[in-house]
Amino acid sequence: MPRPAVRPAEADALVRLMRASWTDAYERSPFGVTLHVAGGGGEFTVTATLANGSARPWTAPRLALAASHGRRVRALDAVTTDRLTTGERLTVRWAVTGAAGGSDTWVTCRATANHAGATVTYTARTALG
Repeated sequence: MPRPAVRPAEADALVRLMRASWTDAYERSPFGVTLHVAGGGGEFTVTATLANGSARPWTAPRLALAASHGRRVRALDAVTTDRLTTGERLTVRWAVTGAAGGSDTWVTCRATANHAGATVTYTARTALG
C-alpha cells in the first residue's frame, strides 16, 4: 500500500471525503464557557455561561471575570455552585463599569470545575463595545 507521502493528493482527497461525510449519531450537548455583552459606553452587562456537555457531573464549578485596565467588575449573581450535572449550565452576570485605559477594551472569563478527578478550565475573551 502506498504511503501518504508518496501520493499526497490522493491522501488529501480521502481525508476531505471522510470529513465531509462524517455526521454524529446523536446531538452533541454544548460545553465550555460562552460570553455575551450588552450595553455600551462606560456600562456593560456581561453574561457568562458554563455548560456541562460531558457524561459526568462537575463539582465546584466557578466563573471569574477580568476586564481591561480601568474597568470595574461586580458580580450580579453567585459565581459558583456545588455541582453541574450533565446538560446543566451555570450562568453569571457581571456589571462592568468605568472608562478603559486605552483603546484595548476586553473581558476574559475563566471557568473551572472538577471532573473525573481533575480540574477542567475553559476561557473565553471578547471585546467590549
